[in-house]
Amino acid sequence: MVIIVVIFTIAMQVFSNVMQTGVSFRNIKVQNQMMAIAQEVRETGVVPQETLVVDSISYELKIAAEGPSGLPELEILATQAGQKLGEFKCLINQKHNEEN
Repeated sequence: MVIIVVIFTIAMQVFSNVMQTGVSFRNIKVQNQMMAIAQEVRETGVVPQETLVVDSISYELKIAAEGPSGLPELEILATQAGQKLGEFKCLINQKHNEEN
């Protein structure tokens, strides 16, 4: 009986560790969405909005000061219900609106 309890306890600890360290589908989806948003901003050179909401996940886009190469840095922060899901930073070539 004691042996069964010990084996069960060890199995539960292993299962708990696997669940905590495993890569979730949600995190992969968030990372892919942030990369897609960054790619769109790189191509257009314009940040569409400061906050985007896709599938109840909020993506906050910020243009930081110039990075080490002299280009502005785009920072994307993903949150859901106040919980931080991911962060993505990249350099962009931002286009300025020229009015004639």
